[in-house]
Amino acid sequence: METSKNFRILHYETVGSTNQLARQFAEQGEPEGLLIVADQQVAGKGRSGKDWFSVPGESLTFSLLLRPIKKNPEQCPQLALILGLTLAQTMENMGFKPQLKWPNDVYLHGKKIAGILLENAFRSNQIQWIIAGIGVNLNVTKNHFSQELRDQATSLLIEGKKKITHDFFLQKFLIIFSSWYCSWINNDKMQHLLEEYTKRSILLGCLITYEKKGRRCQGWVERFDENGGIWVINQKERYRLSWGEVSIASYSNFQAGLNFHLDGGETR
Repeated sequence: METSKNFRILHYETVGSTNQLARQFAEQGEPEGLLIVADQQVAGKGRSGKDWFSVPGESLTFSLLLRPIKKNPEQCPQLALILGLTLAQTMENMGFKPQLKWPNDVYLHGKKIAGILLENAFRSNQIQWIIAGIGVNLNVTKNHFSQELRDQATSLLIEGKKKITHDFFLQKFLIIFSSWYCSWINNDKMQHLLEEYTKRSILLGCLITYEKKGRRCQGWVERFDENGGIWVINQKERYRLSWGEVSIASYSNFQAGLNFHLDGGETR
């Protein structure tokens, strides 16, 4: 897997969760590169245990087993950047202009179109496996969405007015992902990846709301770092987020919020 990618694809009509099934294979010692694809998930979960929205036959849901044993646990968030960028570039190859919402969402015209869920296992501070769960709204129609979701989510069919087959999208995704993943495994330099991710970020320069030690805070997104985190800045501090839910409070350029002086250094 370090120089090229040979994926082993298992296709199911219905599963509880592709991530759960992939975890079972991982614990049984299955090598990396296994891809679980399902037409329907009946118990799929997103971040924080939220239900993973999917429509049988119209959404693309899959989970990929990875074993990046050369990496350390602190580098795992980098994989979220790689997966998000891969999804974005896959859609760009089809004529769309998606944006990335750190750490795990892809947006199109201000609405969510794809999501990522990473799960992992560590032992003695070494990565044993990572499961990357992906959900993409391919051919979902407006009628599939609840009234509430219609204001928050969209699909490639809605935006592009034509259907895209699961196999076509998945093939494009795997080609792009393989290139980024192999580069990541063999090279610690993240500058090119960061540049490409940053160009597509929906958060950069925005005022966001985030949680810090159990309380809600706000700050402007200053930059992404090579370990997959983001730095936010406000009147009191410069703070690094390595993971977690964030929401956009304002799309105003963050320079407008920097009319103050930071006395302290960077904090975490």
